[in-house]
Amino acid sequence: MAASTNGKIRYFKIGKLLWRWKLCDGDNGCSPIPGLAIAMDKAPPALPSPAASTPTPTRPWTREEFRKDTAATFSSFKKWLDTPWGDDTPAAPKPEPVKQGKVKTVPAFDIQEIPGAMRKEMMPVGAKLMERWFAGRLNYSPTDDDEQGKINQDGKPYPPDMYDTTTVKLDWVLKYARAKEKYDYLITEAIRSPRAIDKLKEKLIPYKARSDLFTTDVCGDDSKQLHKLFQFQFSQVDGALAEKIRNQLIADIERSGIPDDLTAALGSFNIYVAIGSVRFSQDIASGVVVSGTIKAQITGIWVYVTDGYTFTDKQGDRSQYLGHWSSDGVIVIPLDGVAATSRHIPYVESPVTIGNPVIKWEVYYPVHNSDFRQWQIKHKRGGDFIIYTDRRFVPVNPAIAVYL
Repeated sequence: MAASTNGKIRYFKIGKLLWRWKLCDGDNGCSPIPGLAIAMDKAPPALPSPAASTPTPTRPWTREEFRKDTAATFSSFKKWLDTPWGDDTPAAPKPEPVKQGKVKTVPAFDIQEIPGAMRKEMMPVGAKLMERWFAGRLNYSPTDDDEQGKINQDGKPYPPDMYDTTTVKLDWVLKYARAKEKYDYLITEAIRSPRAIDKLKEKLIPYKARSDLFTTDVCGDDSKQLHKLFQFQFSQVDGALAEKIRNQLIADIERSGIPDDLTAALGSFNIYVAIGSVRFSQDIASGVVVSGTIKAQITGIWVYVTDGYTFTDKQGDRSQYLGHWSSDGVIVIPLDGVAATSRHIPYVESPVTIGNPVIKWEVYYPVHNSDFRQWQIKHKRGGDFIIYTDRRFVPVNPAIAVYL
């Protein structure tokens, strides 16, 4: 599937004109370069400096301290005046450089250069999130269960600085048609499904003695608390980058949309709904109060996205393939993408060149989730974190009726 008749390997790159995958085959294919790997030697970004401490108040100098300081300053100034303004001593001749033949080597590509390449592929939000990951302190979940519970390598909950509530905006997410489609379905139909009604009952029973409920009165502006206490429905959007590559390779990739900035930023994610406002009342049938029956009418909901930015692979699975990357962007090798679904299909594990192997941007390196984990081990840095968008309040009309 991957090799051409001339021994070169077919691949797909992003065609900027129609923003679709473009097949490069035959003489335009790529060639493997064995024995290379993506570099990880570049030092991680500096950690944010701790908050400046309150300066120690100073006391006035004594007369003796002032006299000593003035004398020292004058002595230094006099020494400068007495110093000659030039040095006539001839400099020692520089040794002749040893002439050596130039050795052409493949230039290194460091994993921390991927965000710059993402920007060239019109993925600025994805690039910003990856840069945040590289700049973070070490934080990751060893297993899938730990990731679900937001538990890190120390067996502790993710610390507050591992939550990002400002980078990704809901309005930006909904600019993408596939996300807007799921959003519309969520707020018009999914919130009224039997599963949603059952979940609403579970969430509202503790508050049934009230006459009304505004969840911000309970949670304030804490998105994590709102999600924990009042989230009751969601709708899944898209697939992760590896899944998108795999699915498109199985289908007609040349007609498929490329991984875009939404894919780079969030991969496979959910749009969530939480209770916003509720009105409680006793149900009255035929003018008679039905004892013990409380009617809750959900009149408003909160809509938002939350997702984990992490490189955790499922235990026992091959590490997810994220494409071949260079300083100029990303390409996809079909055999590589198919192999990501099986342990038994061989694939091109080495970097490839699309032209001259000594030109940096023409050499592409395979990137997997495991490469980011390896970087974490090497540098003791790299912080998996949780993304929360801002929230949108949506009135519900007609209100959703739930009997408690």
